[in-house]
Parts: sequence; C-alpha cells; structure tokens
Amino acid sequence: MNIIMFDKRLQAYRKYQRFIKAILTMTGCWYMPAKSGKSTYYWPVCVLLIMNVYMILAFHTAYVFRHNLVNMMKMIDAAISLISAIIKVTNFMIHRRSLKNNHQTLSDFFEEELMQNEKIRKITFSSLRATYTMAYAYIIIIISLLLGYAAPPIISMIRDLCHLRLTTNYNLPFARGYSYFWIVPDNWSYHLYFFYEMMQAWLTAMTSGAVESVFGFHTYLFASTVRVMIFRLTNPLPTDKFSDVLKMCIKKHQKLLRCRDTLENVFGPIVLWHVVSNSILLCSLIYETVNMEIRLANITTFVIYSSLKLVQMFIYARYAMFLQMRDDFRKGIYFSEWLNSDLDRHVRTNVILMLMQKPMTIYAIFSPIEMIMFTNVINTTMSYFFLLRSTGG
Repeated sequence: MNIIMFDKRLQAYRKYQRFIKAILTMTGCWYMPAKSGKSTYYWPVCVLLIMNVYMILAFHTAYVFRHNLVNMMKMIDAAISLISAIIKVTNFMIHRRSLKNNHQTLSDFFEEELMQNEKIRKITFSSLRATYTMAYAYIIIIISLLLGYAAPPIISMIRDLCHLRLTTNYNLPFARGYSYFWIVPDNWSYHLYFFYEMMQAWLTAMTSGAVESVFGFHTYLFASTVRVMIFRLTNPLPTDKFSDVLKMCIKKHQKLLRCRDTLENVFGPIVLWHVVSNSILLCSLIYETVNMEIRLANITTFVIYSSLKLVQMFIYARYAMFLQMRDDFRKGIYFSEWLNSDLDRHVRTNVILMLMQKPMTIYAIFSPIEMIMFTNVINTTMSYFFLLRSTGG
C-alpha cells in the first residue's frame, strides 16, 4: 500500500516537473541546457522582440485614446502587462546560470531524500498537492481570461465557416484595430492580425503563469529539504551518528542560503514591480468597470482579472512564507543532541552562528515578501482610484 501511494505521489511530482518545464520553455524562460543547443538562447530573444513590438503598439493606442480615459487606461493596462512579461524574461536571461545552479542544487537535495525511508518521503511530499494545485488553478484562471477575450471573434469565424464564408465582422480582441500605425486591411489578412494578437496575449499571460509557478516549485523543493533536515535532527535513527547528521545538515544549510540569495536576486525585483503595477492595474480596472455599462461580460472580466492579480500576489506571499521555516530549523538544532555530541570546535561554531542568524526571508529589494503585501496592494489601489476619480471627474 505504501509503495502504491509513493508511486502516485512521485507521478504527481514528475507531472508537476514536466508542467513547469513546458510552460517555461514555451515563454523563453527555461534556464536548463537542452539538446536543441543555441535555440534555447534565441527563442527568448524572439519572445522579447515580439513583446516589445506589441508594447509600442499598446502605448500608441493609449495616445490615440488620450481624450477617452477609459479606453486609454485599457491600453495602459495592456502595456503594463507587457512590461511585466518583458521584465520576467529579461531577468531569467540575465540570471540563467544562477537559476540553473539553484535548480540543480534543490533538485539533487530533493531526489536524495526520496531515496530515504517512508517517513522522510512522506515529509517531502507533504505540501506537494497544495503547491501544484495552486499552480494549475492559476494557469486555468489565465486561460479562462484569454478565452473570454477570444471567444466572440472565434464564434463569429465558426459561424461564418458554417455558412461557407469568412468575413471580418468582428473586432480584434485587444487592439480593436487602433494599435497599428497603419489601417488594418479588411481582407483575409485581418484574420492574421487576430491570430497575432492572440499569440501575443498568450505569450504575455503564460509568461506570468510560468514565472509564478517556478517560484512555487523552487520554494517547495526548498521547504521540503528543510523539513527533512528538521526531522533528521530531532528524530535521529539508531544507526545514525548524530555528529555526522549535523555536519551534513550544516553543509546543506550553507548551500540553501545561496539558493535563497538566488531566489531573492531573481524574484525580488519582479515582486516589487508587481506590488506597484498590480495596484495600478486593479485601480484602472475598477475605474473602467464603474464607468462602463453594467453587463455580464464586463462583470465577468472584472471578477476574473482582479482575481488573477490578487492570486498572483497571494502566490508570492504564500510561497515566500515557506522559506521562513528557518525558525523551525533553528529550534530543531537547539532541541537536538548537539550540546552532548562529539563535535569539533569548527562545527560547534557553525551551529552557534546558525542559531544567532535571523529568519530566512526573501526581500523585494527593501521590503520582505509577506502576506501583508495584500493589504499594501489593496490600500494603494484604492488611493490610486480616488486620485483618478478626483482628476477624471
């Protein structure tokens, strides 16, 4: 029975691994070397070029609608989302080597623990379901939002094909035909514009989903390793020599500190950007909804998009809290047998230094990533909204 349960959990973990790799590769954020060679380096450059082109078009449309605040804010929202995706892809390209080392270190630690006894395997998989469920749910919300924008034009095209014709009696889902510096032709190439906009929207949205999901994946591996270290310190096996176990945990802890630093360098700027940009996006979304006709489509878009942004901040805050298990790790050392064990002076010094250090926290440049970010984002959103109301009338 235990073997069957282990196989199911292991299959779920491998599936989660493949899922993370697939969406990262699709969006140009995959950091591990591949057989395809240089194509893994060229594809992110192509993604950045596509995103930059569309960002310019989005700002151009915002300028066109400068006398219509609601439509202008819509295009500014699109431009901000594109900037977010560009920051993420660029950040992953810059830190490709450190992300690769981080991934290998955490994966090696995790795979090593899977070779241990059933109790340790149970600990490693304890938070797996919650982690991959959040990642899958986030991607489903993103896909639902994309389908909501794409559904009307696709339905129109299907209806025309059923009548053996293909007309252009639909609006482009995002640009509405105003983004381009030229007039969109009313012929068969109109449909190419539609698929280009959908490809761009897909890349932008999936980049967000990929980066948030890989952050959760890394923190899951990190937290699982720490849990196992705590368990092995407080519940040593009769065959284990405690001094050897403690030395092994110290070495792992030093490597985990470097992994924490990598996560902070890569994701810290991204989280800080989202704290600011999500406040602006939610503010503009509220303003648009208040000033638009109350319809089911508008309400649905508001609910899904606002939920997406709140879930995004929740993911970062929730996963960052996994790393604060350092307090539990210090308690595991303190209440273990290290005082009565046969340790040399160097090891004892390292243990004392670990006990004196602060909890392990990821900072978004200058502010720790915590659940309080929710309150900060909502407060900032409402401040922006009332400012916009006062200036926009």
